[in-house]
Amino acid sequence: MLFWYCDFEGFSCGGNDFIVKEISILSSDGTQCFTYKVGSPNNYIYSPQDKTFRYQFERHHLAWEDGDYSFSHAMWDITMKVKGCVLYVKGLEKQRFLQNYFPYVSQLDMVPSFKQLNSCTTEWCEYRHGKCCARKKVHELKHFVDTNGIVLN
Repeated sequence: MLFWYCDFEGFSCGGNDFIVKEISILSSDGTQCFTYKVGSPNNYIYSPQDKTFRYQFERHHLAWEDGDYSFSHAMWDITMKVKGCVLYVKGLEKQRFLQNYFPYVSQLDMVPSFKQLNSCTTEWCEYRHGKCCARKKVHELKHFVDTNGIVLN
């Protein structure tokens, strides 16, 4: 049965609220991978001097102004691709956030920290932002599940 791995990078706004800047999905068979660079909303007040936003930009190198898709368009396109299949994510905050948009989101709580996962270093997106790349992270999730014989359904 097909399922998808999902991860995103963005600005945390407290609680389970995020401004998603990059979101990636990878099919369980590894044949389909899609990464969306998401533009920030125009109605959100953003201050470049804000320490939290500066820290998050320094961490993932995704500028507030960057993006090729609106958030709603990216989520719609992902919905069309996953067609009601389960999305597997790492982290309770991401699971809760994505449950607002997708009916089946499960957490991969058996996967160690991304800091410990370094098997898919060639799977970076064009930003080449290393450990903070959603594309690399979905490949790391699949690699960990596959190499450890974990059965997901």
